[in-house]
Amino acid sequence: MAYFLRSSPRAIFPAAKEKFIALVLVGFLGLPNVLLAASVAASMPVSATVLSTSKCGFNAPGSTTLPFGTINPSGIANATTTGSLVIKCAGSAPSATFAITDDSGLHSTGAGAYRMQHAVTATAFLGYSVGYSPQTATIPKNTNQTITVTGTVTPAQYGNAIAGNFTDTVTVTVSP
Repeated sequence: MAYFLRSSPRAIFPAAKEKFIALVLVGFLGLPNVLLAASVAASMPVSATVLSTSKCGFNAPGSTTLPFGTINPSGIANATTTGSLVIKCAGSAPSATFAITDDSGLHSTGAGAYRMQHAVTATAFLGYSVGYSPQTATIPKNTNQTITVTGTVTPAQYGNAIAGNFTDTVTVTVSP
């Protein structure tokens, strides 16, 4: 079948127009029933879990001192001292799990290798250890939790130390 166009490409001769409409209708009616079928709805469950935004921090004063006092280098017992820190957690959950960590001090040689530096002889050090109890726990929010900090210097560490004052500073962190 041939169609003749006028000078305007959009205009079709009237006789051809009727045939074109008839072809379009026959083509539409001959399509599968997919286009004529009714639509079907389905439900899709959607959910999400939002984690607690717990935040724990130190209560004032937020620091403690571990004073070992005077240590006799001929002693045979550990020199032990304790201090305490108080933390409190807040957040959207009824409880929070915290963890205590530290940087092992200004003069450490690595993780857990605590050393105090001599006040006069900068190359002299006195080793020690630090422990936290509890180091991690789950506590109700807005409740004070006391953390006991224990420092220990063993006879092996102080037996050969030179006389004088030794100090160090340890930065303690509570997470989250």
